[in-house]
Amino acid sequence: MAKGIQTDRLVLRRLRSADAARVAELIGNLSVSRWLTRVPFPYQIKDAQQFIDRHLENDDTLAITRSEEIIGCCAIDAELGYWLGQPYWGRGYMSEATLAIVERYFRKTRDDLHSGFILGNVGSEKILTKLGFTPTHTDEAVCSSLGRLVVLQKMTLTFDSWEARA
Repeated sequence: MAKGIQTDRLVLRRLRSADAARVAELIGNLSVSRWLTRVPFPYQIKDAQQFIDRHLENDDTLAITRSEEIIGCCAIDAELGYWLGQPYWGRGYMSEATLAIVERYFRKTRDDLHSGFILGNVGSEKILTKLGFTPTHTDEAVCSSLGRLVVLQKMTLTFDSWEARA
């Protein structure tokens, strides 16, 4: 997929080098980075640029944009991951973006899709549950931005569950 994914309100597109400052600004907010295990705090432009450089040619790691402004990011391979800038929380943008990327995933494969969230992240729990993910087990990981262990709720979405959702 060289083209992005268009939804009613969003465009999901490949990351660009020019996105680095905006990514650093949004994910550099501890209210965002505290829910992501691999993100350091403070998060700087060099961190954003390294992330973007790793994914420039990747059609499975996409910037979430609204009116051409980046508001978050989502990635999908065998696992779904995402983040959204705090000013955009509570507006349904992440539900819209993840629905679109999961639809594309299951058009390409019937493989189970995995994801998870740090316990306490009610927004992520709602998004995954709405998509049809079911809890499988808990795990622990170090949250880099908080510098401590957190508990992760791991979840799985099967192709059969996805197809049966409507």
